[in-house]
Amino acid sequence: MRRPVRFAVATGLGVGILLVAGEAGAQYRYSDADGVSKVVQYKLDVPATYRDTAVWIGPTGVGHPALSDGARETKRRDDLYRGSAAQQESQKAQKAAELERQRLWRLR
Repeated sequence: MRRPVRFAVATGLGVGILLVAGEAGAQYRYSDADGVSKVVQYKLDVPATYRDTAVWIGPTGVGHPALSDGARETKRRDDLYRGSAAQQESQKAQKAAELERQRLWRLR
């Protein structure tokens, strides 16, 4: 009974290590002087002469250079739904004033 459990644990760990240790996907694409497109993991891997023309091709979102189009659209809709920061502050002030009015009314 112990041998199959050990084998299962060892197999699971091995597969997990292989999946985690796999190569990371490339994130930057640039073209050299000959027009050959190359892909690298980090922007520092791009030669200094081509660094300004390197384009981000990796995943986008939090912590990455830019949001994707879908994420940008979701953010825009969320901002419309929630309102601007000034509107939110105004609503909070109105709510606080209403609560104070109710409190004073109860004290009469």
